[in-house]
Amino acid sequence: MSYETAIICRGVSKSYGLYNSSAQRLRSLIFGASHIKRFTALNSLDIEIKKGEFFGIIGRNGSGKSTLLQMISGIIPPTSGHIHVNGRVGAMLELGAGFNPEFTGRENARLNAQILGLSNADITAAMPEIEKFADIGDFIDRPVMTYSSGMFVRLAFAVQTAINPDILIIDEALAVGDIFFRIKCYDRLNALKANGTTVILVTHSSEDIMYYCDRALLLDHGNALFCGDPTDAVNRYYELGHMSAPAEAKEVTAWIGEDDQEMQADRIMLPAAWPNDGFSSVAPDRQTGDGKVVCTAIRMQDDAGQAKNVFRQGDTMHLLAEYRTQSDIGSPCGGFVVRTDKGVVVHGRHTAQTNAAVPRSIPNGAAVRVVHELKLDVSVGEYVVDLGFSSFPPDVYARQNAIPTIELEGTAARHSVVTAATSFSVVGKTGGGYTAQPFYGLAGLPSQSHLAVARKGSDA
Repeated sequence: MSYETAIICRGVSKSYGLYNSSAQRLRSLIFGASHIKRFTALNSLDIEIKKGEFFGIIGRNGSGKSTLLQMISGIIPPTSGHIHVNGRVGAMLELGAGFNPEFTGRENARLNAQILGLSNADITAAMPEIEKFADIGDFIDRPVMTYSSGMFVRLAFAVQTAINPDILIIDEALAVGDIFFRIKCYDRLNALKANGTTVILVTHSSEDIMYYCDRALLLDHGNALFCGDPTDAVNRYYELGHMSAPAEAKEVTAWIGEDDQEMQADRIMLPAAWPNDGFSSVAPDRQTGDGKVVCTAIRMQDDAGQAKNVFRQGDTMHLLAEYRTQSDIGSPCGGFVVRTDKGVVVHGRHTAQTNAAVPRSIPNGAAVRVVHELKLDVSVGEYVVDLGFSSFPPDVYARQNAIPTIELEGTAARHSVVTAATSFSVVGKTGGGYTAQPFYGLAGLPSQSHLAVARKGSDA
């Protein structure tokens, strides 16, 4: 094993027997397990992780991430293959793991440090730094059973990083910490990396993978799909969530009133060729409202008309929705809202806010098509789309620009609301440097930054 290599995995697999009862398990131990079904958690993995590398592992739940970390840590053996580890391993695999709930934080810190190989003198020297970094005040001398999840993580991280391990493994532990503690943790991890520590991070945070990791491994159903550039790994990870075909393809037709010139004008604004397939249907029981309108089909596509659910930053997403009236209604209004996976509203808009030309009324049985377009100047991540369809009294809609918003909202009849109607992912731009990270935060708001150098002695 090379001195510059921290971990080597060669043909590493892990499988478990699936037993119907404890008696069957006992029989298999005595007579063998030739007829036992097996579940493969990890399948023939080959990777090398270099010393001092910040290595990320991503994948959907059940992909084998935690299994791999447990084998690297020596907690469980591989079923086949070999793992070579060069150096002392510190691991944060489970919240509170290795802590005795009856012991105080200080006692647990000393015990964990001893298990990791530190002498009493080294532990005594490290305790002030552990206390300072954990920053849990008097709780350091209280039983850890009284700790919150955040306190657990603070103390565990402080202990594991204070011993300067050769390899540090973190499995989603930082997700329970607040943003300020996470920033402090990553500063510490970068310092450890600079001193030669290998950091292995398992997380669902695509931003953490892209901004901190040198390389990333993508696992899915126990198989390694990709190992390399973190941005490419994240892009492939998001694509996994949208690889299945749309729910069902269906042909849709729009209703246009022959004598309604306003409706004809609006028809020109829609795509010349409305797609015949690639739409997802929406079950009626997923919709709320008065039931006078139901959403029947949804599709997302790019500028070229290609159906997709994964876009790059800066792309324009076209959201197509078809509704069918179940009763006569007034002037129609279709809208959408984009939310993060945590429920934060990123953007929302409806056709009335764009002064779209619409008919004064629509009869029962009509199909109405709505197209929303959104330039995705948003951060990398997964997003959820809500859809809604309302109507206004025709005379009110005709005077909308002369009526206060609160009065307009009060006259709207909400016919159909589809919460979490569909979802999409945004992946990073190609390229390097700040061309791939054009802004910080959730969305790219219109902004400008200027810099000038004044001449020496000038007041300018």
